[in-house]
Amino acid sequence: MTAYLDNNILIELEQKKITKEELIRNINPNITKFFFSSAHLFEADEITGLPSEKRERLQRRFDIITELTENNYLYNELPTNVVLKRIQKPEIVYNTITSSSTTKPAMKSMVNPVSNEQKEIFRNGLKLNPIQINNYSPEEVIAQINEKRDAFGGFTLFGLIEEAKRIQSNGKPVELYDKIIVSIEMLDLIGYWKDKQTEKSNYARLWDGLHAYFSTFCDYFVSNDTRTRYKSKVVFETYGIKTKIVSMDGKI
Repeated sequence: MTAYLDNNILIELEQKKITKEELIRNINPNITKFFFSSAHLFEADEITGLPSEKRERLQRRFDIITELTENNYLYNELPTNVVLKRIQKPEIVYNTITSSSTTKPAMKSMVNPVSNEQKEIFRNGLKLNPIQINNYSPEEVIAQINEKRDAFGGFTLFGLIEEAKRIQSNGKPVELYDKIIVSIEMLDLIGYWKDKQTEKSNYARLWDGLHAYFSTFCDYFVSNDTRTRYKSKVVFETYGIKTKIVSMDGKI
């Protein structure tokens, strides 16, 4: 069996708050491989400090990724968006994705530009009680959202996402990559397990979506972020994804 870890778990491992052996024991003793992706390294690039400090901290992150995954890498091949399993050192992937001056600006252009005020107006218009909806099962959340289809021009929420992406891509099939990232963003927009608003929360949610996407190529998605877990569960239920979502201690 295989597992994919959210970035917060890598940090726990790096800080020696848990070991690889404990993770396996908590989640499933039959796990034989962990995988990493470019999303881990995009997040690593957000590490701050003097150049020498950043290099040192990056090296620690590369080392923990190698120790955990044995360099098992989920490679998203462009432009096909086919994900391949390869053996690659994280520092090589990092150097590749950060070598272009246009990569990060292109990624940041995907971030939702909607202001907090606009989000609140939208949420109030839907009349969904965030405390109540947060206690629903994934199936109940989907049903509640679909009841509000009048607010989405007659589409279900997820139908609207697919239609919007289809128009944007000139009628081409909508990739699972887009479906997951946009769905997680939309769930936050309506107030479902919404993130605490910070200067970086919109950008961080992009990484949440990327991690959720890459986890679909493994048996488990492990995250200590409750908001990410719950939003991902609804999305996975919607698209029939069988990856199990658990916390570091193995709890759903």
